[in-house]
Amino acid sequence: MNPVRVLMFARYLPPEYSGAATQAFLLADRLRERGHHVEFATQSWSGAQCSYEVQGFPVTALHMRPLAKHQEFSVWRSLALHLWRRRHHVDILHGHGAYYAQSILGPLGRLIGKPTLVKASMSQNDLSSLTHCTIAPIHRRFLGLVDAYVAISRDLSAEFADKGLSPERIWHIPNGVDTLHFYPVDETRRLQLAVKLGLPAGRRIALFVGVFDDRKRIEWLVQQWVESKGFGSGMHLVAVGPTSRDVCDVHLKQELRDYAVRHPNLVSIRNYTSNIRDFYQAANVLVFPSLKEGLPNTVLEAMACGLPCIVARAPGSRELITDGINGATFAIDHRDELAAALVQVTDEEVSMGKQSRQIVLKQYDIEGITDQYEALYQSLISSRREND
Repeated sequence: MNPVRVLMFARYLPPEYSGAATQAFLLADRLRERGHHVEFATQSWSGAQCSYEVQGFPVTALHMRPLAKHQEFSVWRSLALHLWRRRHHVDILHGHGAYYAQSILGPLGRLIGKPTLVKASMSQNDLSSLTHCTIAPIHRRFLGLVDAYVAISRDLSAEFADKGLSPERIWHIPNGVDTLHFYPVDETRRLQLAVKLGLPAGRRIALFVGVFDDRKRIEWLVQQWVESKGFGSGMHLVAVGPTSRDVCDVHLKQELRDYAVRHPNLVSIRNYTSNIRDFYQAANVLVFPSLKEGLPNTVLEAMACGLPCIVARAPGSRELITDGINGATFAIDHRDELAAALVQVTDEEVSMGKQSRQIVLKQYDIEGITDQYEALYQSLISSRREND
């Protein structure tokens, strides 16, 4: 297809950690390799507008009033001015997030004559303000002006439809994973990486990767792991992740570290690293108890590295894992079901890990996902030209 100039708008971009931003830059990188131009806009958490680069992509952090009750108004004004200035340099507006603040792309796209799409990042989150909320009429009106809605999971596809949004505008395009970067290693290499990372020698590793916050249920997992002495699995639990942005979770990481200090034979807590692949490749199984997701990067990356995955049956996570095929699922916060899942996966660890890798290669490789976005861009741009 002809080169497309894409402006991506996201609430959180580096240096702020965000799984949605990780996906945005992964897609942007593949689009750039195919000759497309991608630039980013976000809101400045310091309040002052500035420009910088991430992975060679230009980023404009827009002025906002961080202490204002409705900070989105200042962001919308800044975004409107930015898009007006860039209107001759972009072909399509791509929003990462379909919640109220992101939905402004609908009317702004109409203002500058560019097609728009918004990608919902999380089930039971992005679209929650469409009902029983004072901003529901505005959110619904703004989304009604968006040209396409990207649902990254079947749960989100159903959620868009259930909220009364136009079914013909819903595109199911899952998150992707770089299967050339995330890949399985043999047992010798796995043990070498475990030594490199300072993990317990000779122990099988159960891995958690994710933000340390209540939604991910990491505190629940660590507590259950300690109380049950690893559910009798003999595995050592390693939890790796950044600290949550939420004020209510700021002390959680230290509390988890305290658990690890008291129970060093059972649990290790590590800071997030850009080289997270080493942890996946050093592990034997992923354990992911999150309450709700979009389509979690953690599980996709673990699967790409050939890990069987044990996940809570939560929106987003549950469609990646089929019980007895590439892992096992358990009811949210259900200790006994988690214990049973560990036993099930231990018995078929190697074969389930191979299935994880094959599923990712067939359904979630970033190259195939990029193909789908190119098709969506082309469809929206062609439709806009026909209607002009």
